[in-house]
Amino acid sequence: MKNLVLKINKMFYYGWVMVVLSAMTFFLSAPGQTYSISVFTTVYTGEFGYSSTLISLAYSIATLISGVLLVFMGKAVDKFGIRKMLIIVPILLGCATFFNSYVSSIYMIFFGFLFLRYFGQGSMTLIPSTLVPQWFEKKRAFAMSLASIGGLIAMLLVPSLNLWMISNIGWQSAWRVWGLILIVGFVPIVFIFTSNKPEDLGMTIENNAPSSKENIELALLELEKTSFSLEEAIRVKEFWIVGMISMIPAMFSTGLAFHFLPIMSLSDISNEISAMVLGLMALPAFIMPFTSKLVVDRYPVKYILLTTLAMTIISMFYLIFGITSMVSAIVFMLFYGLAVAVQSLTTNVIWPNYFGRKHLGSIRGAATVFMVIGSALGPLPFGIAFDNTGSYSIAIIGMIIFTAIALLLSLFITEPQK
Repeated sequence: MKNLVLKINKMFYYGWVMVVLSAMTFFLSAPGQTYSISVFTTVYTGEFGYSSTLISLAYSIATLISGVLLVFMGKAVDKFGIRKMLIIVPILLGCATFFNSYVSSIYMIFFGFLFLRYFGQGSMTLIPSTLVPQWFEKKRAFAMSLASIGGLIAMLLVPSLNLWMISNIGWQSAWRVWGLILIVGFVPIVFIFTSNKPEDLGMTIENNAPSSKENIELALLELEKTSFSLEEAIRVKEFWIVGMISMIPAMFSTGLAFHFLPIMSLSDISNEISAMVLGLMALPAFIMPFTSKLVVDRYPVKYILLTTLAMTIISMFYLIFGITSMVSAIVFMLFYGLAVAVQSLTTNVIWPNYFGRKHLGSIRGAATVFMVIGSALGPLPFGIAFDNTGSYSIAIIGMIIFTAIALLLSLFITEPQK
């Protein structure tokens, strides 16, 4: 393994291999992501006759539990190493997709949601978000934006892909296809190519110094000096403010994606067109690798987050009053997708930049709890609002108020000092 890495590193920095692997991991988190599951929930409501509120409640509780448990996944990443966990988690997610192919009651659906959300949406995004910062410092924003393209491609393609598989081979077989891709296709690649961090292989981060014993010792000393422990991180206000801000796109995007087909049907937009429009949320993020230096590396993060939160509020108002046709739906999705792309990249870079690399798994695990709680809080208000009023407006107004509070808090962000 080490000889292979060093041979590749002579041709180009091996960290770029980690970026590719991370992009694949983000893509294969899709079975646990709302934009993927939402296509199956439409089948569940029709086949099993459950209400939108009941399915949303099961999904929200499962997501909430998975979010709380992510703290332990973050600690496991720090204790056992990224490589081991990146082998174990896709196997477990593959098993979860096979389990979901056999659901036949609301209880099985609940546990199916729980496994998908914990191993997919939670763990399969936590691990690559921890891996890439271990290999990059000066080019961290650029590398993270490149890795995130895997998730963007999934968001763009998977809703329509799931719809096609369900229509042609059935929803049970569609789940099994995902399991085979994860276990048979992805795990062997991880086993061969993944490494935890450059220092483990006698390299320095970004090859910024010759790979001598002295330079490696200096790099490890610097890593120790600049890294917060989880206990230290939770004592600073930035941990909580950034965590709260990260809840908003998770909450709104999850609620939106979970109910997107029925939301669009209120404007007489078909399921096929709605699935295509939902995928467009990912499109603006494709430009982030080319603009990361112009935005994230250039301006104070609090002003970037303030701008993206303002764009999110505008998007929410537009969803209530502006969606009248496919064209207006596309405009909404592209504008909101841009806000999410910039905000997501900014928050992903904040954690290693502000708190260091050594305990990043534990810190990201705790921080991901905010995102998953946001995801848990998203679908249920939409479901309750629709079942009681026939509209989603009340739920969206509540999210506008929450986003406005986060916007004000973003003004108080400063880089913490250890």
